[in-house]
Amino acid sequence: MPVTDPSGLGSTDWANLSNWLTLLWVFFPLVITFAFSMLIAHAFIPSAVGTGHLPQKMAMLRLPLTLFGLAALVGAVIQVILVAGMAPDTLRSIWGNFWM
Repeated sequence: MPVTDPSGLGSTDWANLSNWLTLLWVFFPLVITFAFSMLIAHAFIPSAVGTGHLPQKMAMLRLPLTLFGLAALVGAVIQVILVAGMAPDTLRSIWGNFWM
């Protein structure tokens, strides 16, 4: 299998790879934000209110936390769509044959 020479990449290829990796790095905190906001809104708060560790008014935080988590999920889905759209073109410009 031939090894691809990284010195053969142009500045456009490196810029595309940089954009691709930036989008992937932004994806991780969005998913973590979604997971923790859903966990807090739908597991911790109802449990703590039910046992009396938190006052009943704290249950009103569930809706804003859920909306915040859903906004993070929408951002993560947009990131995946952007990366999926960029990946074939970026990889095709580095390797001539995409399905190796």
